[in-house]
Amino acid sequence: MPSQIGVVVTDDWPYGFAMGEQSYGVGLDNARSDEERRLAGAQELFDPPTFRHLDTIGITTGMRCLEVGGGAGSVARHMAERVGPTGWVLVTDLDTRHLERIEDSNVEVRAHDICSDPLEAEFDIIHARLVLEHLPERLDVLNKLVSALRPGGWLLVEDLDWTAWLYLPSSRQFAVPSRLARSYRQAVRATEALAKESGADFFEFARNLPLHLVNAGLDSVDAESCTRLIHGGSVMSDFTTVSLHQLGPTLISTGHASQREANWAISALESPGSMTMLYPVISAWGRRSE
Repeated sequence: MPSQIGVVVTDDWPYGFAMGEQSYGVGLDNARSDEERRLAGAQELFDPPTFRHLDTIGITTGMRCLEVGGGAGSVARHMAERVGPTGWVLVTDLDTRHLERIEDSNVEVRAHDICSDPLEAEFDIIHARLVLEHLPERLDVLNKLVSALRPGGWLLVEDLDWTAWLYLPSSRQFAVPSRLARSYRQAVRATEALAKESGADFFEFARNLPLHLVNAGLDSVDAESCTRLIHGGSVMSDFTTVSLHQLGPTLISTGHASQREANWAISALESPGSMTMLYPVISAWGRRSE
């Protein structure tokens, strides 16, 4: 199978890079023209388990919900459908440009910094996906979210655990062609170095989410790990390739990654026939006592 996948690589970085307003600690940029593709890929990858967990928690008619870091708004729309016209969904982000298409009458879009801006309402369900891991103040923000729950309300937090990609040898990772495992692992190592500089944590925080929820005072805590298969050239692969397009020049210029290897990984992930398993998403949820 590897021989059937055509991967064309050059030594030149194939895409320009300009930092605009940063929404995340590692430099992903909502203002870029390709950000919609990355967010669409994220929705394809992460929405199915998120929706399942919300239904397990018991999202229903009339609830008041908060979606932190709304991205392109798919979770907020799902919440709005579940809570109906008598419910309310507040969806926040530092940059709300990708939320402006939401037309549901029971959804409010708000530019909001979860680290510094107050939350002035109580919610039945609060959800944050791939947000807290980027924040140096993540535990303070977690406690802030718990405080914004009404008695009996639920908090669902989802973040990435890159541990296996960082510590397991490439030979233990599933990837087609096999070289993709080595290239992708190098990208993960490079991003880890950049994350440490920015205060992000894609490893220990997600793995310890159940304990963090217990320490924040929640009960009925439960958790699940989900790993999705990415097919090259698919919408799901856009989440990874666009992220590499955005981060690559910084990783290369700071000496954390090889330009040619990063180019090769992007080309492979854009090629139909390639496959790899994404790093797991840890979903953890807990309930505030009555």
